Amino acid sequence: MRVVDAVLTYVDSSVLTRSYLAAEPDHAVARSFVENGKLLVTASFTVIEVTSTLVRASRYKKLPDADVLIEKVHQEVSADGPIELVRADPALAESAALTIVRHYALHPLEAMHLAVADVVVRSLAEPGEQIGFATYRGAQRRAAQALGYVISPLVPPPPPPKE
Repeated sequence: MRVVDAVLTYVDSSVLTRSYLAAEPDHAVARSFVENGKLLVTASFTVIEVTSTLVRASRYKKLPDADVLIEKVHQEVSADGPIELVRADPALAESAALTIVRHYALHPLEAMHLAVADVVVRSLAEPGEQIGFATYRGAQRRAAQALGYVISPLVPPPPPPKE
């Protein structure tokens, strides 16, 4: 799996969630990734995904500072934050996600993240610029690489699936 540094990087909810929850594996790595000054983008629905995870963690794991963390999410996707929110045309994103699901057998939201990256983020890149994709989900990483994204060096590449 090709793992190099890219300038423009799509970051999915698995990375952002780990960056907020200190008890998660690789929390420090994910937090550092968000704070490293790269140009990071994510879909607007990622805020809903991450907020949902933080609220559920608050209820079931007794996370004491969920409101503080949710506020941090909103700060980081604000105009002054390190993460730019993007919105894709729903029909284009859904069509792309359906194609991705059929080719790579991903979960719906994993496919939607890749679809938004394809529909919106590619248009933000300069000609010839490599686009990164950051996720902790193995199947999504493999699909992102197959779609031509540079896999961001968060964790060692996962082993290939067993036959």
